[in-house]
Amino acid sequence: MDYYIELTLIKDSEISPYFIWSKLYTQLHLAFVEQKDANEQIPYGVSFPEYKSTQMKDKQIMLLGSKLRVFANSADELQKLDLDKWLARLTDYVHVKSPKQVENVTQYLTVNRYRPQASAENLARRYAHRHSITVQDALKRLEGYMQKHEPFPYIQLKSLSGEREFSLCINQKLVEKPVVGKFSTYGLSAISSVPHW
Repeated sequence: MDYYIELTLIKDSEISPYFIWSKLYTQLHLAFVEQKDANEQIPYGVSFPEYKSTQMKDKQIMLLGSKLRVFANSADELQKLDLDKWLARLTDYVHVKSPKQVENVTQYLTVNRYRPQASAENLARRYAHRHSITVQDALKRLEGYMQKHEPFPYIQLKSLSGEREFSLCINQKLVEKPVVGKFSTYGLSAISSVPHW
């Protein structure tokens, strides 16, 4: 990934950054879907340069920050993405820089989607179905089950059909060496890496 475009959320006292993230990432996903191949993959990866962990009261939370980088192998690929068109309605809320070349990078990241474990109720329904027992019996067997909550930040999105909302949880971590590959239509991959600085 030799080129990138950096996007920055513009602070607005009347609009939540979470709302802007949702609108921005919806448009970005639509732009990515236009570029997908037969395997539903794209040549674009993303990273959140201000992604960090912080302590609030007695718990650790993760923050996305206010910046997003979109990476590609060439400047032409970034031009083809045409983010100006896709983000035209968000110009008051998102600043889009011109494509730049990645230089002097020694660190790399994978940025992937984290899917939280199912709730005890969902697990009980599945268990009951598989073992032909009632949901109440399955709940008794799962008594004491504690759902594991990871502190990963997320962006609230609506499905393309608009029927349901979901949380796109972001897990970003350093890797020892770069791995070239493709990404999902959210610009995420557990294997393919992007530069980090």
